[in-house]
Amino acid sequence: MSINIEKMRDDFSAFFKKYENCDFEGATDEADYVKDAEELLSQYESGAESDEEKRELSEQCVHLGYKIMMYTDNPSGPVYYRKAIDLQPDSYDIRWGYYTTLEEIVENEEYSTPELIRDAIECLTFCIDYCDTPELREEKHIQNRYFELARVYMAAKDYAKAKECAEKSLDIEWDEDVQELIDAAESMLS
Repeated sequence: MSINIEKMRDDFSAFFKKYENCDFEGATDEADYVKDAEELLSQYESGAESDEEKRELSEQCVHLGYKIMMYTDNPSGPVYYRKAIDLQPDSYDIRWGYYTTLEEIVENEEYSTPELIRDAIECLTFCIDYCDTPELREEKHIQNRYFELARVYMAAKDYAKAKECAEKSLDIEWDEDVQELIDAAESMLS
């Protein structure tokens, strides 16, 4: 079954318009948003077959996940990012976008969970592995991806992995912050 992409765009545009000023402070704001998002997605998820359909639907899932993760504590935000990844498993941009949404969350003990840390590690590992040519490594600043992965491992209290990733970053480009992370990881290991 094929999706009418223009209708899908219009439907999601209407959804986002409906909730554009939603601050999620009302008692039912979150629940209504998630319920309406799920109803809308259910109209299109099973029909996304072509690459174009999957790409379009994954972009909508990213928008849903971002809004929920940035403005609520609702656990369904990551679910939408994971749906986007399932639709486009080879997309660097989706994984990088998900990681940047997770970045501050995973380093905050109040909000971080093992599942979110695992997602951040998977996203960054994918981004690093994606850069399999010298051109991509330079374009995507691979040394920064290693450093970000080291920071996530520090948040996970896996100091040996944090040190290993930071050293890979430092092997590519010297950075004082990376050296400080290595020093911190070494002190935690001793």
